[in-house]
Amino acid sequence: MKIILKAGTAVVTSALLFGTVTPVMASKAVTGASATIANPVSDQGKEQIDISQEEVKVTKEQAVELAKKYVALPEGFSLQGANLSMSRGFGGKPAKTWNLNFSHKEKKDYYSYLSYSLDADSGALLGYNFSSKNPDSKPVYPPKTSLDQAKTIASDYIAKLSPELQKQVKYNDLRESSRKTPLNVYEDYRFSFDRVVDGVPFPQNNITVAVDSEGRLSDYRVYWDKDAAFDKKEGVITPEQADKAFRNQAEPVLQYLIPYQSKELKPAISYSMAALQLDAKTGKPLYESKAPAAVKTLTEQPQSGTGTAVTTKESALKRAQQLVKIPADAKLEEANYSEYENESTKQTDANWNFQWALPGKDGAKDNRGYVSLAIDAKTGELTNFSHYDYSSNRTIKPEEVKVSFEEAKGKAVDFVKKTNPSYAHQLVLETTEAPKTDSKLVGIDQDYTYTFLFSRFIDGVRVENDNIHVGVDKRTGEVQNSYVNISKLAFPAKKPAVLDKDKAKELLLSQYQLRLVYQSVGLEGQIPPGIPVERYNVLAASGKYPTDNQNQKAQLVYTLENKYENVAYFLDAESGKWRSRDNGEVISLEPVKVDDIAGHWAQNELQLMLDYQALEVKDGKVKPDQSIKRGELIKMLVIADSGGGYYPAGAMDGRKNSFKDVEKSNAYFSYVETALDRKWIDRTSDEFNPDQPITREEMASLIVRALNYKKLTEFDNVFNRNFTDASELKNIGNAAIVTGMGIMSADGGKFSPKLEVTRAQAATAFYRYLQKR
Repeated sequence: MKIILKAGTAVVTSALLFGTVTPVMASKAVTGASATIANPVSDQGKEQIDISQEEVKVTKEQAVELAKKYVALPEGFSLQGANLSMSRGFGGKPAKTWNLNFSHKEKKDYYSYLSYSLDADSGALLGYNFSSKNPDSKPVYPPKTSLDQAKTIASDYIAKLSPELQKQVKYNDLRESSRKTPLNVYEDYRFSFDRVVDGVPFPQNNITVAVDSEGRLSDYRVYWDKDAAFDKKEGVITPEQADKAFRNQAEPVLQYLIPYQSKELKPAISYSMAALQLDAKTGKPLYESKAPAAVKTLTEQPQSGTGTAVTTKESALKRAQQLVKIPADAKLEEANYSEYENESTKQTDANWNFQWALPGKDGAKDNRGYVSLAIDAKTGELTNFSHYDYSSNRTIKPEEVKVSFEEAKGKAVDFVKKTNPSYAHQLVLETTEAPKTDSKLVGIDQDYTYTFLFSRFIDGVRVENDNIHVGVDKRTGEVQNSYVNISKLAFPAKKPAVLDKDKAKELLLSQYQLRLVYQSVGLEGQIPPGIPVERYNVLAASGKYPTDNQNQKAQLVYTLENKYENVAYFLDAESGKWRSRDNGEVISLEPVKVDDIAGHWAQNELQLMLDYQALEVKDGKVKPDQSIKRGELIKMLVIADSGGGYYPAGAMDGRKNSFKDVEKSNAYFSYVETALDRKWIDRTSDEFNPDQPITREEMASLIVRALNYKKLTEFDNVFNRNFTDASELKNIGNAAIVTGMGIMSADGGKFSPKLEVTRAQAATAFYRYLQKR
């Protein structure tokens, strides 16, 4: 039987679970509920290697029958594809896997999908996945299955599907405290059960399980290395010693970042800290920081030539030829001028773009390559450059290297000073030392360029993602490419006053939990320096390049694990507050707790809205019985309708405010604009009055529109007019729909349309809205 080896850099793939579940031909099979598998096998390497003559113990037919016994195949599903693949597993060992895909056509354009993965030698189930998006299914809210119930279901499936692993895993509850009740009934509960060895977790081996809101298994994956070896626990330092070591090693650094979905796009200065891991026996860092020892910019001041605009094609072409070396035989093929609005600065940017063809050598018909570059028309500085020669090998032998690292570094520095002079005083060369050459690379082809990274710093503060990459040919010393990624937003020339470093360190460390774990260093497949990824994949897959992971023991490591990974946030270096990485708003990492809702009739509904930070809290109080503001209610509805994952401001970039009293700086701007776009509100006035109370009739109208029932309210004669205050209603249909659906109530037949809505009433109405939508 012939199989294809898919070479890849990742080695955390399907495991070789020999004997962990039902034997291949056993008569008694493991069964389960309807659901099945996603292929856990790494498929990162695109290059395939034919390794014919490789045999497997489980045939396709046997794999199909085993899959059905593990998890019952629902009626109507048919096999659509069977794929036998081989990838590099743990320690570089081959992992052979059957991937089986089933589908069921339930309507003309509607399918459900099931997929299984099985070990092709042992028949062990490595994973499954069930996917179904039935448009006719009616969601039920709140979810039929609670978090605790889903966790029990997940544990039961491990006992059924991986019985020999059950006692070797433990539920990872690190982030359970930050879990929220889903606002979206289609959201699965996902759990990770880590392998535990001698009481110490080995997170790189685990079983992950997903359970849907109805308690059905939707995903199951096993990552396991049965041959893994583990270092002994003798000599491990205590948690207290590790905590002290972390505090000594941790170094908060300042960084400018840009919350791109904020109301006003501007840099925010933050404190961050490099991820640290300590050897559990020595207390020393596993990896040395690669940050520059000192922030030393290329120059102290901007260089001459700054701000020289190029207004014509001729002047731009001349400038291009001054900046980079264009081969004498290159033929200009393209020259164009382009203007566009910079979304960050709201200003017009302009570029001159050129491309030359490099004719084939010795009269060859086809071109041998090209040279392309772009120049900022306003400053005359380089924004992009690439010299690509098809006839020149992209990998070279060690003896072909004619230019030393130090020589190339000097050429890269000079090139950046020349092509981007206005930023030279803000650029720091990060690549200061030549990469160490692995002893196994002797005689093996390597990449033909040295690559240098120049990062931007302003008054000692790094600017996130602002950098220039330069590639220098190892044979000729010529610059082959330059990619400039520099934001044109305005940054302060001097950094503002910020928190003391010790205070910042305490805050940064508070987001982590200290944990002793086993870790197989390099398990994820580290590519040795100096060798192209594609070349390494081929060599490793064919066995010509031995991996360092073979026969390597997992070592004991103290690590800091983030308790809030499902939240994108940063520490504001000025205020010391946590802010959303998306929109810059101040957030709470822990569930919001207030002291004035205990025992309240709407306590649960209020807490749900507080969990998603949809209600305003001041001095630890939400004031449930006070009137809710119009803007606050709009925000609550948008968050509820969006399932809690609403980050709208990015879509509002460049948008003008529709109401003069809800400008972009207003906290409710993006929510109000979103409600307007969704036709929940109308622009019948220039003002929205976001801070004014909202009435019951106004809230009823919002809910009806969010349910897409507005059209029904136009037929007011079909609605029951039994409200005792019907004459006060502008649209009886809105009141009839929300009361008829049980979202709002009428006290003694009275709807009270002009009565102001309290926060508790609003939270309850939106909870019921989630149930009925």
